[in-house]
Amino acid sequence: MWRKSTPGNDRSYSLRRRLFVRLLGVLAALTGGLFLFVDAYAQRAADAAFDRLLAASALSIADAVRVQDGRFLVDLPYSSLSILAQGGRDRLFYRIVAPDGTPVTGYGDLPVSAKPSGHKPGGNARPRFADALYRGAPVRVATLDRFVVQPGLAGWVTVAVAQTREERRALARDILANAFLPIAFAMLAVAGLAWIGIRQALAPLGALERVLRERHARDLSPVAMPPPQEVSQLVHAINQLMERLKSNLDTMQTFLADAAHQIRTPLASLRLQAELAADEDDPAALRRIAQRVHRNAVEASQLTSQLLNHAMVMHRSEALNPEDVDVGALLEQVIQRARAIAGDTPIRLEIDPAAEPALVPGDAISLREALTNLVDNAVKYAGSSGGIELSLARRPGGRALRLEVADRGPGIPDDEKAGVLTRFGRGSSAAGIAGSGLGLAIVLSVAEAHGAALSLLDRPGGGLVVRIDFPDPAPAAVLPAAMPPAAPPPAVPPPAAAAAPPPPPTPTTTPTSTAGRAALLALAVPLALLAGIPGQPGRAAARTLSYPAPGIQAETLRIHAATDRQAMEPLILDFQRTRPEVAVEYVDVGTSELYARAIGDADTDKPDLLISSAADLQVKLVNDGYTQPHVPADVPHLPDWANWRNEAFGFTFEPAVIAYNRSLLPAERVPRTRDALIRMLREDRGDYGRLVATYDVADSGIGYLLAAHDALLFSQYWQLVALMGNAQVHLACCTADLLDMVERGEVLIAYNVLGSYARGRVAAGGPIGVVMPEDYTLVISRVAVIPRSAPRPRLAGQFIDYLLSTRGQEVVADASALYALSSSVTREASETGLRSSSLAPLHPIALSPALLVFLDRQKHEHFLRLWESAVQLP
Repeated sequence: MWRKSTPGNDRSYSLRRRLFVRLLGVLAALTGGLFLFVDAYAQRAADAAFDRLLAASALSIADAVRVQDGRFLVDLPYSSLSILAQGGRDRLFYRIVAPDGTPVTGYGDLPVSAKPSGHKPGGNARPRFADALYRGAPVRVATLDRFVVQPGLAGWVTVAVAQTREERRALARDILANAFLPIAFAMLAVAGLAWIGIRQALAPLGALERVLRERHARDLSPVAMPPPQEVSQLVHAINQLMERLKSNLDTMQTFLADAAHQIRTPLASLRLQAELAADEDDPAALRRIAQRVHRNAVEASQLTSQLLNHAMVMHRSEALNPEDVDVGALLEQVIQRARAIAGDTPIRLEIDPAAEPALVPGDAISLREALTNLVDNAVKYAGSSGGIELSLARRPGGRALRLEVADRGPGIPDDEKAGVLTRFGRGSSAAGIAGSGLGLAIVLSVAEAHGAALSLLDRPGGGLVVRIDFPDPAPAAVLPAAMPPAAPPPAVPPPAAAAAPPPPPTPTTTPTSTAGRAALLALAVPLALLAGIPGQPGRAAARTLSYPAPGIQAETLRIHAATDRQAMEPLILDFQRTRPEVAVEYVDVGTSELYARAIGDADTDKPDLLISSAADLQVKLVNDGYTQPHVPADVPHLPDWANWRNEAFGFTFEPAVIAYNRSLLPAERVPRTRDALIRMLREDRGDYGRLVATYDVADSGIGYLLAAHDALLFSQYWQLVALMGNAQVHLACCTADLLDMVERGEVLIAYNVLGSYARGRVAAGGPIGVVMPEDYTLVISRVAVIPRSAPRPRLAGQFIDYLLSTRGQEVVADASALYALSSSVTREASETGLRSSSLAPLHPIALSPALLVFLDRQKHEHFLRLWESAVQLP
């Protein structure tokens, strides 16, 4: 394809060979990488397949664990081992260990992986898998912890099941052989086809080379052959270069022709005058000849200077790199120079204050040259007939500048105005006045290069007005209106490297339209009935809170949340410190309405992010395909149970606690366990009257979620509910209402209230005490999801990244009245702080499809019937 190397081209190389070698290297690296990948994948696939069998076996054993006569027993199911027996060559081992470490049954020396630091499973913990050497054979061990609660006896029972690896290795070898051999053959075929393809693909470059090489040196026409797409931009650039070369060459030839024509006359006159002077003896005649020579030399010098200035202006207009130029300052410089040659002719400059600052984008040197020519022409033609007036103002009805130079000279007839703007064009009024005819041509060239309009007008009373109208400047970004200062938010320590943030703007509140709210509620009611979703009557109407961007607004993040503004506002304001160009609209709605908004198909009012404490509803949104995934930034300190499918993200850690009135109930009488609460309800009703309040699970989504998990974990839950009914339990839909009852002394105890709200009441000085149940404490998390119809999913993902970051979690712990989830945060209001300050086993409600069980309509109705019967509602 390429021409043979010449002595001056010894460093040439074959592009075809270079491409092939690199492609071959890529293929070789890709083949090696694919081998490693397939080998690792084969091992992972084999482990995943058999780990599922191990997990199923461990779960079936764990489900059979029971307590009888104060002992942990297990009736080992047949299916637990028959599942694993499907791998014919594998050996099986198992071990069950009581909470105190004593063996229940199985192989007593089977290694069991230790519980991870900060063990916090929900229900059945996730199985832990580990490799070990047992009885001379490598084994895969699945370990599962089961939480069992009985009065006076509670704890974690550990179940371990092990399987040798023979079948795993065989399956991994089969996967590797069947997956990699076709890849190897495909790579060899690709290498051969690549060599042929490269030869054919590069053939058009040779044709393009021949076209350019055979072209005549003066042929600057565009390349006519259709180029390949890969080099079309190169050919387009070559054509543009040729056009510029042709234009510059034409300009240069025209300039040389004009210069030669115009300079020839004064040079011939000078030569003639010099010859006459050589033959003249009369001193007076010589003096007159010398004066004419001087005058002609001055004209020739001025003509040459104007020609060079015109060439300079043309060159700078082609390579214009605009900068902001102060036209007023340029005018003052030009006038100061002109006054030295104007003599008695007065020059006045008037700049309208409304035109300040008089900035235009352009080239200062070209503009100065144009203004100099205008003022020099005015001085030359006005003479002593009148003054020269320069004015700079805004154009009527716009922001653009208007420059005018007016004189009292002879003016220019209308039929000559177009001609004087051409090179060497002069009007009839210029007769007898020395000049080159290039001044106005220079001004026109500069005006056109700056997008300005040049006009020649008759001045009332005689004279000429030269007007330059500059174009309107580009529209500037509209800054948000200033907001009144707001009360400072709770103190949030910024990162050490961050600058001090500006004071946050005051959020403005806008009620959601009545029609829109009615439509959403109309949609939410039938959905709640069909799916068994508890509603939230009594909650305040939805409202919109607007947080303007601290800087120049570029984006708006719209959040719909079933979370109080006081809890989320510090997070929103701190996020805006990291992203000052983002405005936030926060819509506070109930959990059921939030669900309805997410599954609705309205074209307007679409949120970018949904936040709710109803984890089951958020999981249902993910499960039903109403959300979209987001891969979060590196968050190694967050637990796995708080992230499902990278679509539902928990970012808080909120325990369900027992709140009590410290003024009415002594601390030593406060029940620390559910069994103690049962005894108190049974024995102390006469002493204390109406003792307890809790959520109405028929109306409260959080209350139903907590009650359902209590029924799973606590075997005497229904006895507890019945005793609450006998004690005339107070019911409420919301945590705030329950805490109000405790503060007013209407009840002594509120059961299963959110600890974050109770902590806020304690901080505010309320007579409230908080107890975390020592048998187990349920923990829920605020969950964020990105709806499928989100207009700005990328921005919503960035807000989720902020919530999960160490900075966001510190704000959660310090300023939001919630509890932080990340183990990297060690504040009191965090998971780490709760675990270090309490002996209560924390039981997080994991984000998983298991939560969908509680949203089943029949199960929900059955649970409500049992609950209403137990609590003896009328």
